[in-house]
Amino acid sequence: MSYVVWQVRRDPTRWKEWGFRTDNLRQAFMWPSVLFAGAGFAMAWYGIVAGRELWQGHMLFLLFLYPLWGILQQFLVQALGVDNLIKIFPQHGLWLAIPIGVILFALVHFPDWWLTLATGLMACFFIPFYIRDRNLWPLGLYHGWLGTFFYLWVLGRDPWVSVFGR
Repeated sequence: MSYVVWQVRRDPTRWKEWGFRTDNLRQAFMWPSVLFAGAGFAMAWYGIVAGRELWQGHMLFLLFLYPLWGILQQFLVQALGVDNLIKIFPQHGLWLAIPIGVILFALVHFPDWWLTLATGLMACFFIPFYIRDRNLWPLGLYHGWLGTFFYLWVLGRDPWVSVFGR
């Protein structure tokens, strides 16, 4: 937190450089929306086949709250991780940033193997989206929504119950 405050005090445009921007929202939402629709459909199909309940009473709260956590995670991985790797290694940064970012993001979700695999796969797409558009808003939003659906429909676990109890 101190690093973020220090950086923003030194240069207030850092927020926009990190990806907290609105000037390219339409472009930044395009490909993540396609990925979200495809992944959401696949998870809903799996949930139906697995006999999961697709709608739960507190799902709206999850769809609101989880993106806030998703934005924070995307900020840490993309703006502070991937972006800095690219800057530190200007010749090969992109080739280092993508696999290292994918591995780090997946390992954060270890030891749950399914969650580790799913987040690693998501990072394979989200890192290039971030590099192309430098916008965290769609990535954080869809991170939260995909996470909600993955927990409920694929894993059959309720993150609301895990955090807040019944």
